[in-house]
Amino acid sequence: MTDTTNIDNEDQILLPGRTADELALTVAGNLVKHLGVQMYSGRPVPAIAELISNAWDADATEVDVRLPLDEPWDSANESQIITVSDNGNGMNWYMVRDAYLNVGRDRRKTEGKNRSQAGRLLQGRKGVGKLAGFGIADTLEIQTIHEADDPDLKKRVLIWIRLDLSDITKIESGPVPVQVIFAGPVSNAPPETRKSKGTTVTLRHLHERRARGSDSFHRSMARRFLLLQDFQIQINGQDLQEDDITFQLRKPDEGWTTDEVLGCGPVEYWIGFTERPRQQNRGELNGVLIYTRGKVSQEETFFEISGGVTGQHGLRYLVGKVRAEWPDAGIDSPDHIATPRDSIAWESPEGMAFREWGQRLLRTCLSDWAKFRTSLRERQVREIDPSIQNRIENLSPTYKGVAFQFVEKFKSVEMEPSEFQDILSWFLDALENATLRSILQKLRDTDVADLQQLDDLLSKMEVRIAVTLLQIIDGNLAAIDTLERMHRNNAKERGVIAKHLEKNPWLIDPTWMLNKAEGRVATWIENEFGLKREKQAGDDDRVDFFCVAVGGTLHIVEIKRGAHIGTTNDILQADKYRSYVQGRFDELSEPNAIRYSHVQAHLIASELHEEARSLKQAYADKGWVFFATWDDLIERAKQSHNQFREALQNRALETDDGETGGSQ
Repeated sequence: MTDTTNIDNEDQILLPGRTADELALTVAGNLVKHLGVQMYSGRPVPAIAELISNAWDADATEVDVRLPLDEPWDSANESQIITVSDNGNGMNWYMVRDAYLNVGRDRRKTEGKNRSQAGRLLQGRKGVGKLAGFGIADTLEIQTIHEADDPDLKKRVLIWIRLDLSDITKIESGPVPVQVIFAGPVSNAPPETRKSKGTTVTLRHLHERRARGSDSFHRSMARRFLLLQDFQIQINGQDLQEDDITFQLRKPDEGWTTDEVLGCGPVEYWIGFTERPRQQNRGELNGVLIYTRGKVSQEETFFEISGGVTGQHGLRYLVGKVRAEWPDAGIDSPDHIATPRDSIAWESPEGMAFREWGQRLLRTCLSDWAKFRTSLRERQVREIDPSIQNRIENLSPTYKGVAFQFVEKFKSVEMEPSEFQDILSWFLDALENATLRSILQKLRDTDVADLQQLDDLLSKMEVRIAVTLLQIIDGNLAAIDTLERMHRNNAKERGVIAKHLEKNPWLIDPTWMLNKAEGRVATWIENEFGLKREKQAGDDDRVDFFCVAVGGTLHIVEIKRGAHIGTTNDILQADKYRSYVQGRFDELSEPNAIRYSHVQAHLIASELHEEARSLKQAYADKGWVFFATWDDLIERAKQSHNQFREALQNRALETDDGETGGSQ
């Protein structure tokens, strides 16, 4: 790619009747910060994916991406650049002026077309993807040659312009001047510029970041698109390939199957389960990706499935893809995809119907998987390691029966074969020791009835477990009552409510795991992943809780004192935490670091102020910030525990000898 530092700064426009002041970016500088810098900050994969989408819409069949991988980025290193070059239709002067530089232009509505010239469904919609490059670089250059000759010169023309972030952000409103490096016949263009139809976007002065591994980048980028035969993407000369995953169980066995979702229309999907749990810390896909118009519209999700699911352990093994066009159905249809184009607006009526469909689908697949795994374990039980089989055979008749009962009972418990062997070995250790003790007791007391008494104790094991669980439930109910008193008495969040939740994190959400309580965001990132502070806004912000859900979603929880009424500023503050972490998202995706599939913020307060409700809904639709009241948490916890307590209490009272069991 041409080094523009050696080119005369004076504009070179060799087109009759056209001047540099015609080209101006029609967008406010603060909007560029929001739509380009903030949304894509530190996220090269989604930023570059937006440029690839532009190539798709231009009917390109080949896209060549070049970028520095396996090395840190240094903004002062002029040799480090990113180029995205395609062989699409390209743009002429008027297309650059009226379309490309018009941020927010809805191409579909303006042109009245839902498809490209070659018949492809257009991926771009809001006209802001072109700003994505500013999330990872300060300077953006475009070289483009339209497929048709210029009407005045009767020759193909190269348009070469530059946009600089510092210049754009200086202007609060009004058009932003664009530097025209060259505009004229290809034959007169500077050396080493592109010579054939298509567009090349070059990003210079890359934002500093740690090295991103080639394999990690390839995998992440490949998941952004449903790769098609007539659209070839290369990264540093290597074809982009889909993940090669071997499944133990897949629905359907190959290809895609179809279904109809009420209110959303037809969808296609496949769901698979691998033999081993997916290793997200190594960048392996875990969850369901949703695609619209051939591009990801929702990153890894489990459709917010929770509690009471048969085979829920199988979520660790699950991979799937769904094709759904309803989120972006056509020119006049609502757009249900958030601006970064990687999350669906789940709170819309269609989104809720789609989520319910997804939950039903996963429940069915998880149930089928659980049955499949049980059948595998039954086979494994029949083929127990000879050394363990020998140990069972050497047990006394009574304990041999207990061992076989254990095997029969635990074959339905989801675990790896090696885990099952380890647990069975441990159980045999206990039985062997129990046998020895029984023999010693028999020799001493000559009372053979003790073995029968031990059998009776084993037969009552479930009742005893129920009594123990009942005591735990009663303890949890007491914790719920304490939280409710704190809420009613307007207790402080720091040092009071926060400490109580730290001891009882299940009160926030029983399906989440507490990662860290109360700490600076930058410190948490440094401790977890070894990433040093970058001396930017948000380094000193303190978060109440970091929690992790099944599937790898990171939940950042901000709590307020018992009677506090949530405001717009509270929601914005919660989103500031999310945005800070999201801005360093890719840095948390290194092969040796835990990879969080999503980052969401949560605000908990007594209630929400009227003026904040519209913002709350908007941020929830985007999947950014979710609001809950203390009453919501308390009532949810009460209902689940009281129902569980009633069932356990009935079981605990079942004793063969008429004794009363329970918690006093």
